[in-house]
Amino acid sequence: MTWRHHKLAALSIILAGLACVSLKASVIVPADLPTLVGEAQSIVLGRVVEVRGVVRPGTRRIDSYVVFAIDEPLKRPAGVSGQTMVFRTLGGVLGRYRTVVHGSPVFTPGDEAVLFLGRGTVPFPIGMSHGVFRVRTDRVTGERRILPPPMLIDPARTMTIRRGDGTRAPIPVAAFTSMVRTLAARRQP
Repeated sequence: MTWRHHKLAALSIILAGLACVSLKASVIVPADLPTLVGEAQSIVLGRVVEVRGVVRPGTRRIDSYVVFAIDEPLKRPAGVSGQTMVFRTLGGVLGRYRTVVHGSPVFTPGDEAVLFLGRGTVPFPIGMSHGVFRVRTDRVTGERRILPPPMLIDPARTMTIRRGDGTRAPIPVAAFTSMVRTLAARRQP
C-alpha cells in the first residue's frame, strides 16, 4: 500500500465514525404575534432586577433564573399576583463558568422588555428569543419603543433582511402593548 492509500483508508474510517455520531439540534419556527399571545401563559412588561446562574440538576449546564419586576401585566395567569416574577432561560454564568445556548436570550439587570412566557413550573420565554421584545429608548425624543422582529411585519411573505431596512420601524411601547391587549382579549373564552 502506498502513502496515498493509507490516507484514503484513514479518511474513510474517520468519516464512518462521524456518521455514527448522533446529532441533536433545535429548529424554532418564528410565530406571528397572535400565535405568541395565544401560546403565552403570561405576558408582562417590566425590567430585569437580578440574574442568577444555577447548575441544572444532573448536568454541568448552567441556566439563568431571572427576577423580573412587573411594570404592566398584559396577560396574567389566573391566581397569580405580585409585582415580581422569576423565569428561566437556557445558558448562564456561575462564577467563572459559562454555558452558551445560541438563540437563548441573555439578560442583565436594568434590561426592559415585554416577555411572552410559556407554561411550566418555572416560566420561560416562548421560542427562546422570539418571546422577548426589548424596549429601547430613542436618544433624540426619549420615546420608549420596541423594534419588531421581521416575522411581525408580514409572516406570510418571504423576505430578505437587510441592515437599516426601513420596513422594521420601531413601535411605541404603548401601541405595542395595546396590540397585545387586543389580541389577548379576543382569545379569552
